[in-house]
Amino acid sequence: MKKINDQILSFKIGLTNNFLIKLSGGYLLVDTNYYHKYKQFLKELKSEKISLGEISYLFLTHHHDDHAGLAKRFLLNSQAKLIVHNNAIPFLKMGIHDNRGKHWNKWIQQMLNPLSKKINHNYPGLKVRKEDFILEGDCLKNSLDLGIAGKIISTPGHSSDSISIVFNDGNAIVGDVAMNLFNLGETKYRPFFIQDINEIYKSWRKLIKFGAKIIFPAHGKSFAADKLSKKLHDIKKAEHITNS
Repeated sequence: MKKINDQILSFKIGLTNNFLIKLSGGYLLVDTNYYHKYKQFLKELKSEKISLGEISYLFLTHHHDDHAGLAKRFLLNSQAKLIVHNNAIPFLKMGIHDNRGKHWNKWIQQMLNPLSKKINHNYPGLKVRKEDFILEGDCLKNSLDLGIAGKIISTPGHSSDSISIVFNDGNAIVGDVAMNLFNLGETKYRPFFIQDINEIYKSWRKLIKFGAKIIFPAHGKSFAADKLSKKLHDIKKAEHITNS
């Protein structure tokens, strides 16, 4: 595991970054991983001598299988409470993807299409319980009084249920609303799969508005939020030229 600061640890399984946030009485886990990665997930926790019982909350940035695939098994084997956006609930219940959207980059789409036919993105579904926290709308929550100095905000675009944590120090854990993986062609910090590109840009602006300085994506290395600002500026400039 990698120590980001005194409160945040990160670890990587495959191409997906996971995060553990230290609370006064345990940890908050951000995302899980694919269902078949459970043993590797436990190995990562063991490397830091962290038991499942020490994880008090599971925060799902969104419902896709590389983030929620082993969530049901984790929740059954721990006492953790789930924190999730209301829009995720029907997909979590069925253990499926909301596939309304498209791949942004044509080259990546061509590369992933043969793989997507072989990969089953379904996973064991889970039901929300009374003790879980369900966020709605823009969910501008002050960390649900968990002892985290920051806010939970809605950041749709990659999926309608995407949520992020922006800490007061400027660190921002954003799931898939932004990426720093490959950056091939026109991708440039945009996720490979997009439901609404305009919502992506709105979410970037929201992250910056709420003080994000360093972006910690679920895929790829962390990067300065200024790069999102520059990308937004370039897009606006290009649109102005096109429309003039």
